[in-house]
Amino acid sequence: MKKILFENVSLKFGRLELFKNLNVEILGGKIFGITGKNGAGKSTFLKLAGKIIKPDSGEVKIIDAEKIAAVTPEMKIYDDLTALENLKFFAKLRNKKIDAENIFNRVNLSLENLNIRTGNFSTGMRQRLKFGILLSVDADIWLLDEPTANLDDNGRKIFYNEILNVNEKIILVATNDSKDLGVCNEIIELPII
Repeated sequence: MKKILFENVSLKFGRLELFKNLNVEILGGKIFGITGKNGAGKSTFLKLAGKIIKPDSGEVKIIDAEKIAAVTPEMKIYDDLTALENLKFFAKLRNKKIDAENIFNRVNLSLENLNIRTGNFSTGMRQRLKFGILLSVDADIWLLDEPTANLDDNGRKIFYNEILNVNEKIILVATNDSKDLGVCNEIIELPII
């Protein structure tokens, strides 16, 4: 079974101690909501889970999962490329063939937008494209940081439908949005130490 284990994980940024001896088991097939006050370390928790950063002590283990993908506020799509070119670029990084029409339908972006430069996209359209990129790379672990930011109600509904119909993947959703947390199977509330 796919899982991520946090074993006695501690992490400091200068004097700020975010995590102290944190022990968490995250299982595939469930949606885990990561929540906490601003500054509690939600985004940092995702970075630890994806092994983007290392803890000061303890260990994060990823078991039976290899590919990781993320949607974060910092995720860059290329404004000078069209939506289709962005999809192809990110899929090529993972050696994936894409069905752009299928991806666009899944995230409810009009096929007319395939050949528009993403610099002309609204923030909601950009968020849908980011989610489409995530879907196209077929990762085992999804790290989703504020994934419904800038989405309208229809965009949220599409996002929820997609994550609720995923089997065996590890899905982490870092958010304080009660609607997002409402679709999660388990909630990890991070305390401020």
